[in-house]
Amino acid sequence: MEFAIGARPRVKRFHRADSPPAFLLTGRDLKLLAHVARHRFLSSAHLCALDGGSPQNVLRCLRALFDHEYLDRPAAQKVSLSEDGPRPFVYGLGKKGARALREHGHLLDDTLDWTEKNKRAGAIFIEHTLEVADFMTGVELACRTRGDVELMREHEILEMAPEETRAAREPLRWKVDKVMMGKRETFSVVPDGLFGLRFPDETAAYFVLEVDRGTIPLIRTDVPGTPAWRKSISYKLSTYWEGWKAQRHVEQFGMKQVRVAMVTSSAERVENMLDIVHQLTDGRGSNFFLFVDRATLAASNPLEVEWVTGKGQAVSLTD
Repeated sequence: MEFAIGARPRVKRFHRADSPPAFLLTGRDLKLLAHVARHRFLSSAHLCALDGGSPQNVLRCLRALFDHEYLDRPAAQKVSLSEDGPRPFVYGLGKKGARALREHGHLLDDTLDWTEKNKRAGAIFIEHTLEVADFMTGVELACRTRGDVELMREHEILEMAPEETRAAREPLRWKVDKVMMGKRETFSVVPDGLFGLRFPDETAAYFVLEVDRGTIPLIRTDVPGTPAWRKSISYKLSTYWEGWKAQRHVEQFGMKQVRVAMVTSSAERVENMLDIVHQLTDGRGSNFFLFVDRATLAASNPLEVEWVTGKGQAVSLTD
């Protein structure tokens, strides 16, 4: 696998070749660019898995795409390299890569400077984006292996959503109003992703995705309504729950059924989240919520692993 090792080689590998060999964009290259565009950032390990071919050939393609400015290697990943040691390089879509995709029919915002966005991306944002990409890559590969379920990506689901949602700047933002202490408050969260699973009988299951790295508190005791109070797992789950009761999923996405799939950092944190759900639901729990910890997920794949519902029951995403 492609790694950055040691200070001196790492510096070289974050600089493009001065005179790279002649390069002709291939169908494989376009697919690699499309994968990166879809996920925002991907590691070379993700891209090798999604390509499915020879890893060495994929790494050569990535090097050429980087040298010719179709892909970027965001500088902020150097933080993780210095802390964690050798690991696969992370790639973001370059300005030239975005232009190539648009020329081949991909709908990308032509007002965005992708290279500039990559420069501004911080280490924490990149790490979180990679964890989301890791999960979604796992879903895609599991669907390929099984053959009896098809992945529905975010853009496919949004194409079926009401016009107001399709035109929104943040189409995934989940909002609901609630009266607290005699004052109307707007609760709001933005999921890390939206995906669906389509089955042979033409039915489908839909999920909003939350990837929790364990960096925010479960509950905060700050004054309700303050910015600090909103940065907690309790606030997120409460917002989803109130939105579910208000049929927000029907209004926003045109779906009759959707569930929240939460990937979190530990089994203990799953238990704590279940406690929060029971408090929100007056002890009844709810199958609207699904939880799995990272270690359990790593032992299988998103479709085969046992998730825990907000009622404490074991299920799979395809149930």
